[in-house]
Parts: sequence; structure tokens; C-alpha cells
Amino acid sequence: MKKNNPIAIGIDIGSSHIRAVACLYGEEIKYPLVLATYKKESSGISHGNVVDEKEVAESISNAINSLEEEIGETPTHILISTCGTQISSSNISSFAQVTKGDTSVTDLDIDNAIKDGNKNIPDIKNKTIIHHIPTRFKIDGNEISGDPLGMRGNKLEVKTLFVTSGNNAINSLKKALSIADVRVTDIVTGIIAESIPLLTKKQKMAGVLLLNIGSQTTSILVYENNLPLLVSILPIGGDDITKDIAISMKITIEEAEEIKCDDMNKLHSKRRVEEIIEARIENLCEKINKELQKVNRSELLPAGVIVSGDSSKIERLDYMLRNGLKLPIKISKNELARFSENNLHDTEWARAYGLCFLAPQDNEKDIIKDIVSGAVNYVKKFFSQFLP
Repeated sequence: MKKNNPIAIGIDIGSSHIRAVACLYGEEIKYPLVLATYKKESSGISHGNVVDEKEVAESISNAINSLEEEIGETPTHILISTCGTQISSSNISSFAQVTKGDTSVTDLDIDNAIKDGNKNIPDIKNKTIIHHIPTRFKIDGNEISGDPLGMRGNKLEVKTLFVTSGNNAINSLKKALSIADVRVTDIVTGIIAESIPLLTKKQKMAGVLLLNIGSQTTSILVYENNLPLLVSILPIGGDDITKDIAISMKITIEEAEEIKCDDMNKLHSKRRVEEIIEARIENLCEKINKELQKVNRSELLPAGVIVSGDSSKIERLDYMLRNGLKLPIKISKNELARFSENNLHDTEWARAYGLCFLAPQDNEKDIIKDIVSGAVNYVKKFFSQFLP
């Protein structure tokens, strides 16, 4: 272990499992170095939302304690992901007058322009902003590329992707963290954290959909020009396929799960099982296309769809998704190996590992966001991944 390097723990609280990764990182370390991993079945979570704060608090505490014991160190930063069904995104345009006397754009002007868009988020009174990501800037009506900081003009316009969650969902997570007595550095939407190790810049520039089909939810993230356009969570997952098989074939949930995972036997028709799965995937594709239509990207993503998640191993899934989405499909498999020096392989670790990329480099200079206090800060480290 390299001396004096900080340690980050990324915690992914999923509907079926809680996964956590402890990593060593620093300016001289290209990718976070995996020190230890933790995985247990989760409880107190339904469709990505906290439904029992005490059970979730215990799960978080157990994960941190286990990793600390294994690595013999206390983490410098703890980051956590959220993926509840109340997460959604809105693209909002807003503006601010440049305040500096020489008309050069400052951080304050950018912050003011973004804040001006807050009030235009639909039903904002019942939502908490998780991320605000500037995607386009104009100065005095002229569109510019990159960071407007230091450029001159009188009026700054910004288009911002606001990622939000319901207040009740965030409050339940806050309460769980408070019970666990855990102070987190940042909270990140799970699908965004996952995209860091799973998507290439070439894919994000061309236009790509990252699709995580989990046990109870399906997460959607669309990138174009290296910027996120859409974040959405659908309340459909692999468990729904299992239930469909159980009901249609009059068998137990356990038997249906085995069949879904291609553990077939002569008592069941493989074609019948395929028909059941195809019907559910077709329904899922319809919902995904509706989400893509919100940003006018249905069937219009040159880099296609990168598929991950607990249910990505379903046989013929790529074929079914290709028919439903009319886009190229790639099932994500070994992308994590090249980042993690072969310590991680399965994409189930992508969210927890991706969080470690976002840990602050400078403890004294970086702003610490205490999610328990409800503070929402503009964290430079997070947004730097979206810059050209």
C-alpha cells in the first residue's frame, strides 16, 4: 500500500445486494486500486428506495466495518449511490447577468444562472436536486463550447440537466445514514457512477445509452457530446420476469428464477419460457423508447446500447433488445478488468467502483457534502468528468 494516499469506499445499495469497494487513489494513481470488496444480500430496500431505515443503516455499517477490518485503515472518503424509482431528470434553460465590472464570467455567474433554473423544475417543492450538470452555454446569445469561465459578455445563458429524487426517498436515505452514524462525502446517482468505468469517451461523444437492468429497476443514462442528456429509473427489473414465468407456468419463484437463468429441464418448454421473457422485454423496450423520445434520441444513438446489471445475463437478451430498441446492443462483460488490474470483472461492481473515481483529491480544498445535513454543493471533482 502506498503511504499517504487517501482511501475511498464506494457503496452501492441495490434492491437485491449491497456492494462496496475500498480503493486507494491519488493524483499519481491512474485508476483507483482495489484493496477490498464486500457483497451481501440487502434488506430494507424496495425498487431502489429505502423502506426500512434501520435495516439499511445496519447494512451500511456492516459494509464499512468489514472493509475497514480487511484493509486495516479508516477511509478518507465514503461515497454512496442512489437508484430509486423517484429519480428523474429535466433539461432546463436559465440565465444570469454577468456581475463583474470587466464583464468577465465568474464561478458566481455560472452558479447564479444554474440557480435561476431551479424554480423551473417540475414539482420542485417535492424534489431534492442530486446533481445539476451544465450542458450548454451562451454569452449574449452566442453559443460557446467548453467552460465559459473568464469569457466576456453581459448575459450568461446555461442549459442544465437537473437530476432529482423525491424528498421522501432522500429523507429516508438521510435517516439511514444518521442511524448508521456515517458521514458521506458525496451522493451520486448510481447509473452515472457506473458509466465512468463502463463507457468510453468515444461512445459518450457519439451518443450512447447505458442500460442497467437490475432485479427491481432499470436505470437509463443517455450521453451525447460527452454530456448526459437523460437520467431515468423505471420500476421494472429481472424480478418481474421471474414472476411472469412463475405465474404463467404455475411454478415456484425459486424454480422460475432457475429457469430464467437458463437452468432448464425437460419438464418445461424452452420456447414457452422464451415467449414469456420476450413479452416482458418488449414491454420494457416500449418504456425505454418513451424515455428516449423525451430527448429526441429514440433509434438515434450511433454508439448503441451498453447493457449491464443483474439481469444482463439472460439468454438472447441482446437479440430481444435489438428488436425492441432498433439500436446496436452490447452486453457489458469485462470492462472493469482493465481499470482494476483484474481485481474486478463482473459489471455488478461498476457502481461501487465508479464512485471511487469521484473521491476528492485534496482533503483541505474540496468541499465536503454531508448528506445528513441536506447540504447541496457544487462539487468540482464531480463535474470535471463532463468537460470536453
